[in-house]
Amino acid sequence: MGALWHTAGMRKGMAFPVRFVSAGQTVQTTSRDLDEQSIFIRCVLSPARGEKVVLRLYLPGMTDSVQAEVEEVEADGFRARFVSLTEDARHHIRTALLAGPTAGKSSSPENRRLLPRFQDRFRVTLRIGERRTRHEALNLSASGCFVETETPPPLNQVVQVTLELPDGKPPAEVQGIVLHRLLPGSAQPAGAGVQFMGADDAFRARLDGYLEGLRKR
Repeated sequence: MGALWHTAGMRKGMAFPVRFVSAGQTVQTTSRDLDEQSIFIRCVLSPARGEKVVLRLYLPGMTDSVQAEVEEVEADGFRARFVSLTEDARHHIRTALLAGPTAGKSSSPENRRLLPRFQDRFRVTLRIGERRTRHEALNLSASGCFVETETPPPLNQVVQVTLELPDGKPPAEVQGIVLHRLLPGSAQPAGAGVQFMGADDAFRARLDGYLEGLRKR
């Protein structure tokens, strides 16, 4: 474990699923960045500064819950400072911090993604206010999806996403935020990379089950 101690002060931009519980509210969402002392959690309605939260960080192999306190609140989420970490939890956080470039070194969404992305096509509806548009998703991960569209929404736009997963169940809904855009004329299909930022436990369980099926293909 010696090499894992070289992460002090390292903050990394990375997206992975997070569950937080605060004042009776439970939200399944995703992260923006992580360091040994804190995590930035994306959400639409944040807890108040100073509020205590219980976190479940969906890092590979990590099962311990984490006690944290809201340190700062921004428009798209909040930073929570860890106040209680087991040695096992600390080990998994350090391992994740060693898994790629530090924040600010690269703006590529692929370099910020911690968990695998699967090529998969299914129908998606994006809603902004009262406007709904139907598209096709080209890939899916535990933290988001890429939606093919000739008119991608602006960066940092919060959207309501309806996923028509081909698993025989009704469409699944989740809030998301646009973090990546490819405009028409680029080498790759035009569209928007949407990171999930607001769901419930049922959505997380369904998504995880569907992704497990993709892994076994």
